[in-house]
Amino acid sequence: MWGLQHYLKKAEYTEEHFHNRERWIGLRVPQTATEWADYATLSPFILTSGSDTWGAAAQILGSADTPHFTGYKWFDFHRALVVANTQNSIYRLQFIWSTVDAATGISEGSFSEFMFIRDAASSQRKIFETWSRKIAVGTKVWGRCWNATNLATVSLFCGLHEYD
Repeated sequence: MWGLQHYLKKAEYTEEHFHNRERWIGLRVPQTATEWADYATLSPFILTSGSDTWGAAAQILGSADTPHFTGYKWFDFHRALVVANTQNSIYRLQFIWSTVDAATGISEGSFSEFMFIRDAASSQRKIFETWSRKIAVGTKVWGRCWNATNLATVSLFCGLHEYD
């Protein structure tokens, strides 16, 4: 049975999560060995599918991309803003986190997924909720997508929260 302290801690985390500063990131141009994201860009990340399977993992966060605010120790992925996609069919997106590489994150089960369908010709942008546990700053993040069509792409920005 969970004790009162457990529930108080969960309530505090929930309060902090929903009353927090959200920051949106896009692709840093050019990237460095440790910096892949930019907080002041309109360049989206682009994920490419395989043929009815996962495409290659594309790096989204480098080890120096967090914290954005000095002294923060944790972050979570909160939302994805899809701004373009090439196919009018279901996409499956996966965000992977690890201090090593995407393959390690996958084998450790350190990933979260969501699915969507959006008309490729639409100019309407769609925001999707994503979920992750609290992740230590300095941890790298990758994204990859799955579509029935080989080389289908999705362009997106990511929203995250940081915690002290």
